[in-house]
Amino acid sequence: MEKQVCIIVPVKNTSSQFESCVSSISALNYSNLELIIVDDSKEAELKIPIDNSNNKIKILYSRGKGPSYARNLAAKNTDAYFLAFMDSDCIADKNLIHELLRGFELYPDAAACGGIQGLPVDATNFEKQVFLFLQKAGFITDYIKKSNKQGIIRVVHNASCCVVYKRSIFLEAGGFLEGLWPGEDVELDYRLCRKGYNLYFNPKAIVYHHRPKCLLGFLIMMYRYGISCGILTRMYGIFRKIQSVPFLALAAAVLLLLAFSFHFLSVFLIIAGAALCLLFIYVGLSVPVFFLACAAGIFWNLGFLKGLIKAIKK
Repeated sequence: MEKQVCIIVPVKNTSSQFESCVSSISALNYSNLELIIVDDSKEAELKIPIDNSNNKIKILYSRGKGPSYARNLAAKNTDAYFLAFMDSDCIADKNLIHELLRGFELYPDAAACGGIQGLPVDATNFEKQVFLFLQKAGFITDYIKKSNKQGIIRVVHNASCCVVYKRSIFLEAGGFLEGLWPGEDVELDYRLCRKGYNLYFNPKAIVYHHRPKCLLGFLIMMYRYGISCGILTRMYGIFRKIQSVPFLALAAAVLLLLAFSFHFLSVFLIIAGAALCLLFIYVGLSVPVFFLACAAGIFWNLGFLKGLIKAIKK
């Protein structure tokens, strides 16, 4: 018999993407499902375009307390064995739940199993560039994982837009850190790994994730990512590759100042330019994605600095 899975989707502003998200969940080929939508708007309740008469669908209200609180609220309001988390701008592949649960079938010790993020068929050109940037940056961020031929593998982190946890373990760990977003999934997975739990990743489990549709939205996203990474660095120290980026950038700035002071600026710039070009070729960035990466680096690092001194508001 299929164990019950509760899919949890926090939402703040309804859109055509959210409607597509709900429709894709309705089309999943897994029968024992419950859907909990958490309206996180502060004031007026959103009009959510679903049939509330369906007893397998719940709508909860978190009153603007953030996605982490919203997800935890839903987790406490279900008896399902598994908790599946998705974002409201994601489209689920019809086999998503079956593939995520395969991780638990093959590895009974699994606390969680995550999947891959694909590009929606209706993505705009700007979304495609953002997706390519995030994909290329995956080697250091561990955010978008690439498909691999190894099948299901053990990992240290899965993004909360495409992951299933055992509910008992999720609740025992205290759920997501409320007041932290984004990065709440990184923080939870870090705690679970420190406690000895194992996390897995199945590249056949797919959601198609929409991205910011304009440069301003992208820069705000990167700034927020930087803030959360700074907060986590202050809390736990450096435990991810990306957390070393600000310190490497600072070292590069110091070298630049030294080069300028000793009149070796031209030599330094030639060496730095050559290194940058080699990285450009090695990673395979297109020109638009390269400039996105530069802009992202600036705003992410600014956010990181703020995160180092920012207190989490619960």
